[in-house]
Amino acid sequence: MADAMMVTFGAALPLADHAWMALLTAIEMRYQLKQFNARRVATRQPVINIGIGINSDTVITGYVGSSRFGQFTALGQGVNLAARLEEATKRYGSDIVISENTLRPCRDRVWVRELDKIILSGKYPPVLIYELVGLKSEPISEQKQDAIALYEKGREYYLARNFRKAWNEFATIVEEIDADDKAAKLQMERSQHYIDNPPPEDWNGVWTPTNSVH
Repeated sequence: MADAMMVTFGAALPLADHAWMALLTAIEMRYQLKQFNARRVATRQPVINIGIGINSDTVITGYVGSSRFGQFTALGQGVNLAARLEEATKRYGSDIVISENTLRPCRDRVWVRELDKIILSGKYPPVLIYELVGLKSEPISEQKQDAIALYEKGREYYLARNFRKAWNEFATIVEEIDADDKAAKLQMERSQHYIDNPPPEDWNGVWTPTNSVH
């Protein structure tokens, strides 16, 4: 798909634990890219960055086209959401972004942080999306765990409409742990926006494109 790849797990043949297999594949891609970039840096070549979006859903799969030019593909809102998550990697500064559908059967095996709540279209309810930080079998640093805890607390305050406290949690990440944490900076901007412009009473936590902060 131009400069992208679409990979299906559990189609056309059934695959047990397909969500977990997708997450393991993404983690392995992250590791292999790190090794690849290390060799590029050693030869003074620019590093290559990738973004991975993962969603688990019921979709339509099969061959599309003619017998001469046909190809196997997957279609449906579940595929569209995966594409949206890949695009979101740039916005949040996270290389692997997954949906709540993918996280649900794997939650006890991975480190994640909730990034946002998004709407794919007006026909579907909001979806929670997450950054895949790593595998629980591979412990992360105490500093990273602190950042995850602060971010989660900030999201709790944010969704509860306590935007000043939310801003403080996200600011602590940026000021004391990681000044380049793009997702935390984005949440700071949104929290400040709502401090200055409170959302309507029926606000459901979704940031819409009509807002001025991106």
